[in-house]
Amino acid sequence: MKESVSVTVIFQIFILFVLLFTAIMCLTINNSNAFAVKDEIVNIIESNNGKYLDDDNRNLSDEIVELLANASYRVTGNCGEGFTGYQRNGQPVGDNERAAVCIKKVSVTDYMDDYLVGELGDGMVATEDFKSGSYYQVAVFYQLDLPIIRQIYNFQTVGETKIIYTD
Repeated sequence: MKESVSVTVIFQIFILFVLLFTAIMCLTINNSNAFAVKDEIVNIIESNNGKYLDDDNRNLSDEIVELLANASYRVTGNCGEGFTGYQRNGQPVGDNERAAVCIKKVSVTDYMDDYLVGELGDGMVATEDFKSGSYYQVAVFYQLDLPIIRQIYNFQTVGETKIIYTD
């Protein structure tokens, strides 16, 4: 009887390690898939000089929608503060809805004049000489597809474009 109990415990430990290894592999594969989608979206935004919306400036561009349709990326999540979320078909989502992709525009040159005037004083600095520049943050999600883990953790990967200057 003693030997059968020890074999059962060893078998349970073995099953635990197999499940743990499988979970780590699934998480790694999902992470690399989300990372690839995020990189492609960043490349599309950079190659289009910051234009990631369609002509109506409401939905995502056809290029990004096609990328999401062709990729094996199906995960959704909640966007953070300041992000605008989009579904896989390119339509924006509401504030508390889950999105496939989240994009945020961050202006980096809007407050440069105010800062320089504040530091050096009015009349000491030529204002409105800077080109408008901004970069874009793109957030995509990945998950460990277990019911409890998926609802507790919101895994995401965030990438940024280079600064894109406009006239």
